[in-house]
Amino acid sequence: MNRLEAIKIVIENLSGDELLVHANGAISRESFFCKNRKENFYLLGSMGLASSVGFGLALNQPNKKIVILDGDGNVLMGFGNLALIGAFKPKNLIHLVFDNQVYGTTGNQPTISKYIPFSEVAKLLGYRTSHYIDKEDSLKKIFKEILKEPGPHFLHIKVSPEVTQICPRIPYSAKEIKERFISSLK
Repeated sequence: MNRLEAIKIVIENLSGDELLVHANGAISRESFFCKNRKENFYLLGSMGLASSVGFGLALNQPNKKIVILDGDGNVLMGFGNLALIGAFKPKNLIHLVFDNQVYGTTGNQPTISKYIPFSEVAKLLGYRTSHYIDKEDSLKKIFKEILKEPGPHFLHIKVSPEVTQICPRIPYSAKEIKERFISSLK
């Protein structure tokens, strides 16, 4: 499965009121392409910060489920955030990492993710559950299950670097994204 296919599975299995925080680059564009919603917070050019934004939201919106759509390069850049999430254990947080082992947005330079067992690290750092997923049916099953359970949850989703659909840039400014998202909190 490629990243777009994995993102489609996640979006199709949302109940509708979850708040999504998207890593910058292709993850934001592909999710926007699948289903644009005001509950989606797209990070534009803020590499490595999706997990910190998601963590802050989880603490400040304890009655909302927070889902972070992250990439392997982004997680490597903000690696300390895994420890922070594991230490505070927000029960409403789900952290998904789509691992294609490349910095896809900037030209497919390799990351070092093949050397990092993300799911094992997340479990050791205190995430309530942690899973390594490399099949579509496993992603559907596990994601549906963890949506109903207290977290924090971590899904390390192995995806291919294959790009089957070029998704356009998000047509909103950072300010417009912020305002749309804030309106979904009311």
